[in-house]
Amino acid sequence: MEGAPAGPLGIIAGHDLLPRLIAEQRRAEKQPYLVITFSADPEPWLREHPHEVHEFEKPGRLFAALQRARCQDVVFAGAMARPRLRPWRADGKAAGLLGEVLRLMAHGDDALLSGLAGIFEAEGFRVVGADTCLSGLTCRPGVLGRHAPAPGARADVARGAAIISALGPFDVGQAVVMAEGRCLGIEAAEGTDALLARVAALPDGPGSGGVLVKTAKPAQDRRFDLPAIGSRTIEAAAGARLAGIAIEADVVCVLERDATVAAADATGLFLWSVGPGALGR
Repeated sequence: MEGAPAGPLGIIAGHDLLPRLIAEQRRAEKQPYLVITFSADPEPWLREHPHEVHEFEKPGRLFAALQRARCQDVVFAGAMARPRLRPWRADGKAAGLLGEVLRLMAHGDDALLSGLAGIFEAEGFRVVGADTCLSGLTCRPGVLGRHAPAPGARADVARGAAIISALGPFDVGQAVVMAEGRCLGIEAAEGTDALLARVAALPDGPGSGGVLVKTAKPAQDRRFDLPAIGSRTIEAAAGARLAGIAIEADVVCVLERDATVAAADATGLFLWSVGPGALGR
């Protein structure tokens, strides 16, 4: 993989599958790594991997742990909620960074994450994307399972991609649900699963023709918050009575691809990896 970490990797773990998959691949390849979690109640999978629990308010301790593990590369993986900072717990390093962090938190998630990357880089770390750490995350253009999209899906996919592009400068979502030219829902801070739950609750839902369109926002920093789907997304889309899911080829990650494609096949949904032409780009 181009740009893949050559030495010990620090995995800053959020929620969802991605940090676990990266840790499992590092272990399988016998490559050194250290998982960092900010959860006071670490997820069970962490017991099988070298990990430490840290606090947002103590970056000095965090940087020291990564340095002890000889981590020059760091990856942010998985969804992360904005922290509720407790200034009274701040260490000396945090006190010096507090003004910058508060300034960043006044902006959208993209600006916040890019700013945090700058803080790590100032400490001598290289921030890398999850797609440089885990092989086979994205897909080339084409239908991934047994079910092909109906001819009318192409127009909905292009329109949905245009909506995401238009809203990108406002740091709003990576997904929309379209049906026969109508936008039934736009992803915001709640995430794709919650978007699909909202669509499922609509009294006149999409019927059999709706499609979830998931792409990257324009000019998105690929080191953070890579758009991703998995088998849980398939289940939620089926619950919303959609016809299928369209993802941006070579950009959107498909976690546990075999299981995700199998889930789409089993539920009758199409899973379409869409190139720039079909996205209208």
